[in-house]
Amino acid sequence: MPEFDSDLQKYDRQLAKGFKSLTFSAELESEFRSYFQTRNVVKQRGAIIVGILLLLLLIPLDMSHLQGEILDFYLIARAWITIPILVVALIFTFREGFRRYFSVFSFFIITFIGITTNIQVVYGLQAGVYAPYEGAMLLIMVAFFLGGMYFRQSLTCIVIIALSYLILSEIYVGPYPTKLHQYFFIFATCLIGGVSAYTLEYQVRTSFLQRGALKALAKTDPLTGLYNRGALNQKLTHLVEYAFREKKPITLMLVDVDFFKNFNDLYGHIKGDQCLIRVASALARNCQRPLDFVGRYGGEEFLLMWFDAAPNEARSFAEKTKRSVDQLNFPHDASEISNIVTLSGGMVTGIPARPDQAEAIVHQADQSLYRAKDSGRNRIIIQDLGDENNIAHIVK
Repeated sequence: MPEFDSDLQKYDRQLAKGFKSLTFSAELESEFRSYFQTRNVVKQRGAIIVGILLLLLLIPLDMSHLQGEILDFYLIARAWITIPILVVALIFTFREGFRRYFSVFSFFIITFIGITTNIQVVYGLQAGVYAPYEGAMLLIMVAFFLGGMYFRQSLTCIVIIALSYLILSEIYVGPYPTKLHQYFFIFATCLIGGVSAYTLEYQVRTSFLQRGALKALAKTDPLTGLYNRGALNQKLTHLVEYAFREKKPITLMLVDVDFFKNFNDLYGHIKGDQCLIRVASALARNCQRPLDFVGRYGGEEFLLMWFDAAPNEARSFAEKTKRSVDQLNFPHDASEISNIVTLSGGMVTGIPARPDQAEAIVHQADQSLYRAKDSGRNRIIIQDLGDENNIAHIVK
C-alpha cells in the first residue's frame, strides 16, 4: 500500500482502531466537531424552545404552592435569569460564529438550572414546602440528550448537579423518609442516561467515519488511494478559477509510466498494480502543501499540480518528481530505454488567462507529454502556460 495518507485511509484507520474513549485523532476530531455542531443545530433550537415553553408553563404551577423567600429565589432564578439566558442561547444557534461555543454555553446554563433547582428543592424540604425533586431527574435527561453537549461535557454537568443535590440535602435537611429513594432514582437516572448518551455519541461518531469514508471513496482511485479523474477535474477547475481571480501561478504536470504495457506483458497485472502503487506513493511525496495535489488520471497516467509556486520552481518540481520514481529502482526489463521504471512527462506553468482554462491547461500538458514520448521518453518537457510552440526546459 502507499506510504502516503489518503482521505479514505484516515477514516478507515480510525474505524479499525476504534474510539472507546470517544476521541479521534486531532485532524478528525476537529472535523467531527464541525459535523456535530452542524448536525445538532436544529435539535438545539428545538430543545431551547421546548425548555422555554416548559418553564413558562411550570412557573404558575410552582408559584401556586411557593411563598416567601423561596418564591423570591424561584422567580429570580427562573423568570429573570434562566429564561433570558435561554433566549440568548437560541439567538446563538442562528449565528454561525457562535455555534462552536454552544456546547460550553449549554454546559453552564444546564448546570446553573440544575443547582438552582436543587437549592429550591432543599429549601422547600427544610421549610416543609413541597418542591418536586423530579426536576433534577428531568434535567439529567435534558443534559444527556438535548443539551447539545459532547458526552464528557454532559457527564461532568450531571455529576455536578447530582453531587450538589446530595451535598445540599445532607447538610441542610437531614434524614427524611424518602431520602434514600430519591438518591436511588437520581443515581439510576444518571446511570441509564449516561450509558444511553455514550452509546448515542459512539453511534454518531461511527456514522461520521462511515460517511467520510463513503465520500472519500467517491473521489478516490481504489488501487492507488490517490484522487480519481473526477475528483482531479473538480479540484483543477476550482483552483484554476481561484488562480485566475487572485493572479496566482499554477504548475501542472501529466506523467506516464514508460512502456507500462510491456511491463504488464512481462510481469503480469498483479506486479503491474504493485508498480503503480509504488509510483503513486513516490509522486504523492512531491505534493505536500495544502493546495497541491496528485491523482491517477487514468491507467498508468498521473496528474500533479502545484499552486502558487515561484516561476523558477517548475524545473525543481520536475526534477524531484522524476528522481523520486527513479530512486524506486523498480525493475523493468521490458523497457526499451532503461532497466528500471521511468517516467515521461509534460509540464505547464503560469498564471491562467481565463477562469475556464482548466481543460486547455490539461490539453497543453498532454501535448507536452506526447512530445516527451516522441523525443525519446524518460524525460519531462516544461512549457510556459499558453506557449505551446516553445520548450522552456527539458528534464532528463
